[in-house]
Amino acid sequence: MSDIRHLMEFREGFENTGFSDVPSLNMAYKHLYAGDHEEAERRFRELVQEDPRDFEALSGLAVCVAEDSGRFLTAEKLARKAVSIGRKHAAGYIALGYVNLRGGRLEDGYRYLMKAKHLAPKDPRVRTGFALYDHQCPPVISDLSRIHPLNRVLGSTRTFLKSPTNRAM
Repeated sequence: MSDIRHLMEFREGFENTGFSDVPSLNMAYKHLYAGDHEEAERRFRELVQEDPRDFEALSGLAVCVAEDSGRFLTAEKLARKAVSIGRKHAAGYIALGYVNLRGGRLEDGYRYLMKAKHLAPKDPRVRTGFALYDHQCPPVISDLSRIHPLNRVLGSTRTFLKSPTNRAM
């Protein structure tokens, strides 16, 4: 099982949702969530070769590069390019958040995910990113398991309190 799919199950459950009207893009994401990163990367690269300005394919490719080979700088460049092409779309910000979380920059990753959540609050990829954030952050009570109900509630509270909206109040 893919780490991404496991993280989604850890947070709220996995829903097999299409991300686009383009079937080849949905198939690439299906391979990514199934854990077949090489095939997903191959499909995303084909989509980028067909249309170099496809920000959805660029963001998916960035996630594949970070997930499979750990080349975070390359993945970050791809994600930044996706953001510059599609500024009003969440895909690039999701990829940028994911790459930063995978690279260990939790605050930057959280900030990009919040931007993505603002642009597309119902996108399941945002939920995946927050699941990764929950998994990367240390548990609130270190003596208890990360999935202990008390740690989950306190972790949600910590995430809620870190929200820029709540800090502004």
